[in-house]
Amino acid sequence: MPENEECLMSTEALARREITANELEVGLARAMKEITATMLNCESEIVSQDQAEMIPPGLSAIIGFGGKISGYVAIHLSPLSACTLASKLLGMHFDEMDDIVADAMGELVNMLAGGLKKFACRDEDLFKVSVPSIVYGMDYLTHAPKNAERLSIGVQAGSCTFGVQLVFAAPSAPHINA
Repeated sequence: MPENEECLMSTEALARREITANELEVGLARAMKEITATMLNCESEIVSQDQAEMIPPGLSAIIGFGGKISGYVAIHLSPLSACTLASKLLGMHFDEMDDIVADAMGELVNMLAGGLKKFACRDEDLFKVSVPSIVYGMDYLTHAPKNAERLSIGVQAGSCTFGVQLVFAAPSAPHINA
């Protein structure tokens, strides 16, 4: 990929040190495609949210970030999809959720946040990521502050369909100071 294509920030946004929600969404989709191709050895495509497993019961892998933009990236999927993706990532077979599968989903969301940072902008100071958290069970919800912007995409990766969510602080709409 040519160097000038790696950063999605528009020339105007780059001059103002801002990044748009659309640039973040495109960066998230590009990161997901790269991860599924290189780490899971499968093709992926962005699908409608209706096709994705966006809301638990199931599993959510969440990683927070803070810096010039703040928020979190989350992957919402069923335990079966988590086992399938962990199997692809680790080259092992999993029939049920365990600590290894949970750790694999934490690593997947960590790679996704890193890919978002890479594709949204090469600015190393855009944000720093936290340690991933995994939540699974039959009765839970995720919640974000009401002033946060939310982007959700559906992903079909191999036989798995799941949701990816980006929630971020929006100091001034439609741009985020970066």
